[in-house]
Amino acid sequence: MAPARTKAQPTKWWSSKWFKLALSIVLLSVLLWKTDLSDLRDAVTSAQPGWVAIALMGYILSMVISSIRWTSLARPLGFDEPYSHFFYAYFTGMYMNLFAPSTVAGDIGRALYLAGAQRRKALAFTTVIADRGLGFVVLSWIGALAIVLQPQYQLPLALYYAAWTIPPGTLLSWLYLPQLVVRLFKRDNHWRHLVEKDLAPYWNDFGLLFRTSLVAVVFHGLQIGSQVWLARALGIDVPWPFFFIFVPVVNILGMLPVSFSGIGIREFGYLYFLKMVGIEHHTAVALGLLASGVVLCTGLTGGLVFLLWKAPPSASSTAVEGSTRRRAAGDR
Repeated sequence: MAPARTKAQPTKWWSSKWFKLALSIVLLSVLLWKTDLSDLRDAVTSAQPGWVAIALMGYILSMVISSIRWTSLARPLGFDEPYSHFFYAYFTGMYMNLFAPSTVAGDIGRALYLAGAQRRKALAFTTVIADRGLGFVVLSWIGALAIVLQPQYQLPLALYYAAWTIPPGTLLSWLYLPQLVVRLFKRDNHWRHLVEKDLAPYWNDFGLLFRTSLVAVVFHGLQIGSQVWLARALGIDVPWPFFFIFVPVVNILGMLPVSFSGIGIREFGYLYFLKMVGIEHHTAVALGLLASGVVLCTGLTGGLVFLLWKAPPSASSTAVEGSTRRRAAGDR
């Protein structure tokens, strides 16, 4: 009797890469249709290249710092590879993201590279999720603090509600969610062991959380600073603290897996917030386009690392290779 064939689960249309790419194209097309293209061209071409270069270097440096944060989060879970291993995996993942409509491809790539021959894929993926999660929490806290401390701007009420609810919500989740998972599963359950034992440093090591959170603050500060420098390149006169409001909000919206690298969402977000402070339509769109260009160029630096950097061997693969050689010598 022939085995029954399992039907492949249909991909939901809103999670399709083609939908995400099409959405970015549609958003950009609508935005450009409502923009005076000659004014937009003049704004972009008049950008001071020195400030653009500083913004790009700041954004690349932020990625180096992010790879350091990921390394710090992976060490307590038993991944003892040298930093160069994490650097290569992180920047290669950035390059992979250029060919995918979201950051999932790069995250999967660097997790599998980290797991190596140890076959600790669950823990490797957990380090990537922890890295992303910590970055999101710190970014939301930065945005919330900026919103609360700058009441002079007439922002949507939803942002004020979020500013007062997201920080305590993330704190309560960190304190009580692991306990809930432990109670839901039996003592010998794999997921309970993962949360209760393997991931214990994430719940109990306050020094680790404090250090990695500080690194995340520096990371996001550089990324927000790069937008301030791009604004300087375009001659945009906006108080720099305002960037700590709208850049986190736009970046969080850009994380939603509905567009290609946040393109389209980023430009609309910049236009929405900058018009609040009197910036002209074409200038705000020009800043959004330059910001997307910096993101894409940073991804290309990952391609240079992928092509020119010799991939460092992982500790796990070295151990396996050594074990194989010893067995071969014993056979002889």
